[in-house]
Amino acid sequence: VTRLEVLEAKAGIKAGAPATKSAASHMEPTLEVSHDTGGDSPSVQAYDEYVKASLVPFADTCDELKGLQNMGTLIKDAWEGNRSIIVLASRAKAPAGNVAEALVPYLTKTQEAVKAIHGLRLDRDWDRHLKAVGEMLACLSWILFKPPQQLPSAMVKEALGSAEFWSNRIRKDFKGKDETQIAFCDNLKKAMTGLIAYIEEYHKPGLTWNPQGISLEEAAIRLTDEATPAAEAPATRPKPPALKGDAASGNVGGLIAELGTRKNSDGTSAATGLKKVTKDMQTWRKEYQGSGDAPKPAAAPKVVPKATPAKKTPLRGIPIFEYQDRGFKWIIENQTAESAKKESPDGVLKVEISDPKQQVYLYNCEGITVQVKGKFKSLVIDTCVKTAVVYDTLISSAEMVNCKKIQLQVTGICPVFTIDKTVGFLVWLSAESVPVSSFTTSLSSEMNVSYPDGEDQKEIPIPEQFVHKVGDGSMTSEVSDLYH
Repeated sequence: VTRLEVLEAKAGIKAGAPATKSAASHMEPTLEVSHDTGGDSPSVQAYDEYVKASLVPFADTCDELKGLQNMGTLIKDAWEGNRSIIVLASRAKAPAGNVAEALVPYLTKTQEAVKAIHGLRLDRDWDRHLKAVGEMLACLSWILFKPPQQLPSAMVKEALGSAEFWSNRIRKDFKGKDETQIAFCDNLKKAMTGLIAYIEEYHKPGLTWNPQGISLEEAAIRLTDEATPAAEAPATRPKPPALKGDAASGNVGGLIAELGTRKNSDGTSAATGLKKVTKDMQTWRKEYQGSGDAPKPAAAPKVVPKATPAKKTPLRGIPIFEYQDRGFKWIIENQTAESAKKESPDGVLKVEISDPKQQVYLYNCEGITVQVKGKFKSLVIDTCVKTAVVYDTLISSAEMVNCKKIQLQVTGICPVFTIDKTVGFLVWLSAESVPVSSFTTSLSSEMNVSYPDGEDQKEIPIPEQFVHKVGDGSMTSEVSDLYH
């Protein structure tokens, strides 16, 4: 057995490969050979240099500021998560379909680090630092951007401007008082400008893939295997001595000659004991006699039904649920039922309004419920699906755009509802809001309003069909008779 394994290794045959494959198939290069992943690509090496030169000093500065707790370590983890995506891209060809959707499952490490940073409970003295870092973390999404959406470097430049808004305030407060605070501002800018330079050199039109690479899934599996500690890796076979002459070049005749030189002292070899297949034993020949020694005809190939393609899930970025002082705005983005449960045990995202100037903005959410307590300025729901919002009183308006299956419940007063490009809208009005509420709609359908009528609750549709007439140099419109 050992002798056969050595011969297999010399012939380029993987150990344990099925014996029925032809010799020619064994001579073909394997994926491991045609796609060498032993060394890092120039883009990965450049990223490591950028992290060492620009990001690590910023993370170290964060560690020096004890009030930021372990933020420095978490920042390194977030950038390390993006590094794994760059490594995958350097080894894999671009996946078919939506590239951003394909990358989302591999962003877990980055998402966990960002989530941990947003979850840090810092003293109020460190609010501006947290906001500056929060704006900086937005640039981690550059790997998902490409034209015509937006160039990655342009997105990072926007994030840099937002981060500097807060870092400049820190710089103003501590100028001439605390050099570590000034270093925090300087190194934050250095980390982001370094990332911009790296992106413009290696990923200017978007994340660069390997056109000759393997599939993304295969590259991810191999990357995981490489991360396995050496102690846990299976023992490898010793490298056999190299073949000589024609055998080494893949010549079958040379291989047979090489096997002939490997006979034992009694004349036996690896081929000893094998039966000769004569014509009367070959089932496809007319000489076939049906002998018991003949191989059985191969069974008809089993027809495997085509697998139903998995339903594509919409692209989601990093879930966000936070309040931003700039703009007095509550931001709820990319939330799902699963991510909402991480914010609240019952899955309901609760917003406590402390100032009537505050606004609530929902974007790209699905299957969530939001409860807003207090009087606030406005509500905007953009590109959301199956989202419900319960709120007290609005000063301005509630706006829905590019949504599906939205439900609102007003316990106070909402004077204006604006519905644009939305399919499926239902609002429950309070008794005090009924006489003051108005609805403006465009390109929307399946809209209904429910309101109290005595002791009962009545539901009526918002008209979608109108009759238009031209007369006296003007156009008049009336609701279709279907709604009367």
